[in-house]
Amino acid sequence: MNPRLDQVIFREIDKILKKTRLGTEMDRMIRVSLNAESKTGELFKWAHLTCMSCKCVGGNEEAALPGAMAMEFFALAADIFDDIQDKDHEDLPWRKIPEANAINLATCLLMLSSEAISSIKDDRVFREISTTLYRTGIIASNGQFREFLYEGQQQVTLEQYFEMVRQKAGSLTSCACKIGAILGGAPKELVELLAELGIYFGIKSQIWNDLNDFLDFSKKKDFICNKKTLPYVYLLNTLKDEKAEQFKELTQWKGQGIHKFGNEEKEKLKLIATEEGVTPFCTVMYEIYRQKAQEILEGISVPEKQKEKMKELVEEIV
Repeated sequence: MNPRLDQVIFREIDKILKKTRLGTEMDRMIRVSLNAESKTGELFKWAHLTCMSCKCVGGNEEAALPGAMAMEFFALAADIFDDIQDKDHEDLPWRKIPEANAINLATCLLMLSSEAISSIKDDRVFREISTTLYRTGIIASNGQFREFLYEGQQQVTLEQYFEMVRQKAGSLTSCACKIGAILGGAPKELVELLAELGIYFGIKSQIWNDLNDFLDFSKKKDFICNKKTLPYVYLLNTLKDEKAEQFKELTQWKGQGIHKFGNEEKEKLKLIATEEGVTPFCTVMYEIYRQKAQEILEGISVPEKQKEKMKELVEEIV
């Protein structure tokens, strides 16, 4: 995305880790875990989003760096906690170590996010960034809590799904955008607009992930665990009569393992999803939230040149 900025971020991370004098193994785990989840080889997506937001409001990358580093550590901690709870992504570094160590790793990363912003010299800005991070953690945790509650519920509405995703995924992207705007010196109204844009960006990204993961039984356990992703919730609220009963039977496999959910069951689910238009529905919802983000960006009164990268990000298929 920006090789020069990537090198700056590498140096900043190295500086923070050396300053905190972590043990060799913890230091190594943090370094190998950063970017480990990138499917495209893209580096430091959270730091880049923070810097983009900063530049969008007229700030510079150097001013955004403390917040950018904080977001990398903070988001990685959230991913690790998420994967431990979901028993997911077994190929990632933090899933290959004892669970207790992975929890300590995630906790350390949360503390490092606070360390990253300690270099902010303006007390008012520091307090505002700190508050944004803490409140994001509270909101995201509540969203995660809801997600696990919904796994045990037979019925979840689309409204409940979107509120849960707004809290769980939207809050993190909103946090990065808001921190970048604050560090870019934006007025309060503009900061809040960037924060709202971030929410919509996070929701659209989650919709895309939900759709791609729904029938990917080789890597994901979402359906088997009754995780209420958008395709699942859509079918819950759309299917009637015999098809509703067929779908209900397919959702009764939790605890029996992915391998016992055989080819026959997978094909039944795939057929139901195709006949009921899961992909078109999710695509429409994705487009709605993409347009919401785009409308906010179009309405922001800053030079077009400053918005270029953010526009590219909003418009791309994730």
